[in-house]
Amino acid sequence: MFLKILRSYRELPRNIHLLFFLEFSLSMIHVAFILILNIYLRKQGFSDPEIASFNSLRFVGALAFALPLGIYIKGKRLKPFFKLSSILVPLTSAMIIQSIKNMIIPLIQLSFLAWGLGMMLMRVCSLPFIIRNTNSDNSTEALSLSASTWSLSTIISGLIISGLDWISIIELPDKTIFFNEQTILWIITIIGMFSYFFADRISEPEPDEVRKDNSIFSFHKNYDWKVIFKAISPLILISIGAGLTIPFINLFFNSTFGMSSSEYSMLGSFTAMLVFLFSLLVPTIRKRHGYWVTIVVVQSLAIICLVVMALTELYVGNHYAILIAIVAYVLRQPLMHMAHPASNELMMNYVGKDNQELISALSSSLWSASWFISAKIFEWLRLLNFFYHEIFLITALLYAVGVVLYAILIREYEKLNNKSSKVLPIADELTID
Repeated sequence: MFLKILRSYRELPRNIHLLFFLEFSLSMIHVAFILILNIYLRKQGFSDPEIASFNSLRFVGALAFALPLGIYIKGKRLKPFFKLSSILVPLTSAMIIQSIKNMIIPLIQLSFLAWGLGMMLMRVCSLPFIIRNTNSDNSTEALSLSASTWSLSTIISGLIISGLDWISIIELPDKTIFFNEQTILWIITIIGMFSYFFADRISEPEPDEVRKDNSIFSFHKNYDWKVIFKAISPLILISIGAGLTIPFINLFFNSTFGMSSSEYSMLGSFTAMLVFLFSLLVPTIRKRHGYWVTIVVVQSLAIICLVVMALTELYVGNHYAILIAIVAYVLRQPLMHMAHPASNELMMNYVGKDNQELISALSSSLWSASWFISAKIFEWLRLLNFFYHEIFLITALLYAVGVVLYAILIREYEKLNNKSSKVLPIADELTID
C-alpha cells in the first residue's frame, strides 16, 4: 500500500512537482523565521508585545491585497507571480536580519511588511495553480503534497538550525564564524534563493478564457458570495486561533520551560516528520472514511492536545510538566495539519466550479490575513499580562467553534450529494424515453 501511495504522488504532473519544490524552498525561510526569529528578536532586547507587533506586519499586505489579487489572477498566468515571490521573499528576509542587527526599527517594520507580501503571492496563487494542473482523480494528492511542504521544510530547517547550533563555532585562519540565530537565518535565506530556479522552470500555457466582466469592480456579480462565506467561515476562526498559537509556541516553551532555540528546532523537526507522514496519508484516509473522520474527528483530538499543552504552564514546577507539554505538542501538530488538504478540497467541492478559483485564493490568503488580527490580539493580551495558557485556551475555543462549522458544512455537502445522486437516475431515464 505504501508503494501505491508513493506512486500516486510520483505520477502527478511536472508542474505540481515544480510547485512543490518552489513552496518548499520558500517555506524553509518561513519556518526558520517561526522557529528562531522571535528568540533572535528577544536576544536583541525586544519585548513580547514588540515582537508581536513586528509579526503582525507580515499580514498587513495580505489583508490589503489578497482579495484583489485573488480576483485579478482569474484567467491570468501565475508563473510571473511565483517568480516575483521567489525574488521578494529572500531579499526581504535578508533585510529583516540586517535591520534587526542594526536596530533600525522603521526598516524592520518595512521589511516585515514586504516579506509578507512576497509570501502572500505564493500562497494565493498556489491553490488556483493546482486546480488548473490537476483533475478530480489526483487533486487530493496534489493538495496533500502542497500541504506537506510546510512539514518537510520544518524537518530540514530544524535539522540545519540544531546542527549549526551544535557546531556553534568554526575557526578559520583569518576569521571566526559563530553560528548564532543571525548567521543561521542568513544561511537558510541563501538556501531559499533556489526557489527562483524552480519558479522559472514552470511551464504554463495560457489559461482558459474568462468572462469579460471579471474585474475588481464587478466581482460581486460573478460569484455566489453566500455559498463562499459559508465555506470560508470555519477557516476564518481556525486561522485566527492558529495565529494566536503557532508563531508564539517557541516563546511559550522558552519562557515556561527555558527551552533554547536549538532545542525547540529539534523538537519542531521531529514533530514535522510526523506531520509530513500523516499528510501523505490524507488522500487514503479521506477516500476510506470521508470528511467526518479526516476533518471533524482529527481536529477535535488536536484541540484536546492543545488544552493539555496549555495547562502545563500551571504545573511548571512539576518535573513531568515539560514531558507532558512536549507529548501534547508532538501529537497536536500532525492531527491539526492533516485536516488542511481535506478541508481545502471540501471547500472547493462545496462552492462549485464557478467559485473555485476565488475560494482557493481566499483560503490561502485568509490564513495569512487572519494572523494579522491574531498577532495584534496576542500583543494586547500580553500587554494585559495574560498568561500563555489563557491565550491558548482562547485558541482552543476558536478551534472548537470552527470544527462545529465544518461539521455543519460537511452535513450540507453530503445532503446536496445525496439529492443529486437521487435525481440523476430519473434524469437519465427521462433522457432515454
